[in-house]
Amino acid sequence: MTTLLRLYPAAYRREFGDEIAEAYREATRGAGAPARMREGADVAGHALRMRLGLGSAGRPGRLLAALAPFALVVVGATATGWVGLMRYALFTGGQVGAGFVMLVAGYLVMLFGAFLALAGRWSVGSWTVLAGVAAEIAATTLRTGIGGIGMSALFTTPMLVLGPTLALALVAVACPPDLRPAPRIRTRAGVAAVLAWTLVLVGAVLTVPLVYPLTQLRFVVPVAAGLLLAGRPAFARLRTAPAVLLAGLPFLYFGAMPGSLFPLALAALLVLLLVAAVVVSVRRRRGARDPLVGG
Repeated sequence: MTTLLRLYPAAYRREFGDEIAEAYREATRGAGAPARMREGADVAGHALRMRLGLGSAGRPGRLLAALAPFALVVVGATATGWVGLMRYALFTGGQVGAGFVMLVAGYLVMLFGAFLALAGRWSVGSWTVLAGVAAEIAATTLRTGIGGIGMSALFTTPMLVLGPTLALALVAVACPPDLRPAPRIRTRAGVAAVLAWTLVLVGAVLTVPLVYPLTQLRFVVPVAAGLLLAGRPAFARLRTAPAVLLAGLPFLYFGAMPGSLFPLALAALLVLLLVAAVVVSVRRRRGARDPLVGG
């Protein structure tokens, strides 16, 4: 425990170190190794957030909490789109090796993790997303099984989005625990039912042949499903224009990837994002001037 406490800033450790140690001892008393590891990871994560200034009391931490659900929606939709592209490349010919299989597995893990987090299992889901990104990194590094039409592009293009994808996954992981979205689905049966619906929806989007301009549905449908799962509370946290822009820009960036959105749709999305930012800014200023509105 002493090692974990040293991760905290010195001032914070002096003030709250005893309380943290006591809480850890209470949580792990009589617990097995998995529970101890989980509690230790929670303590280490909290310490690093405090050292980086990402606690729930600070503005950066609150901004992360506002952006995290939208980051996961983008990750899930992007993973779905890339799986669809790899399916197309596979059917047009080419050898399938370990790298290709790992790349597909990484995207599927990312999609599953995004669903888990948005459904209310935030800690498990966000770390699962990060594990999927790690698998993607390994696959693009391995680069085996490349051959045939489009196969090489599937290994080189993801490298262009690997950094932003990793950043979005870290936003979700770094979200302060006490600011994470409240679970919208509270029972295992509910989670299983929504997971089954998600699998059917994603399967339909990936397997049904689509022609222009309906090919955009491979990105639009997962985005709509993710936003529906995130719900109104996610939008309610976007209280400033910068937050709106930071939440929306990843949709534009990844929407411009191959097989996602076309230029006209991207332009419409940009206009909608700018209008939303202006509306939020105007409402915030009016609320600041009117105590009855602001309070």
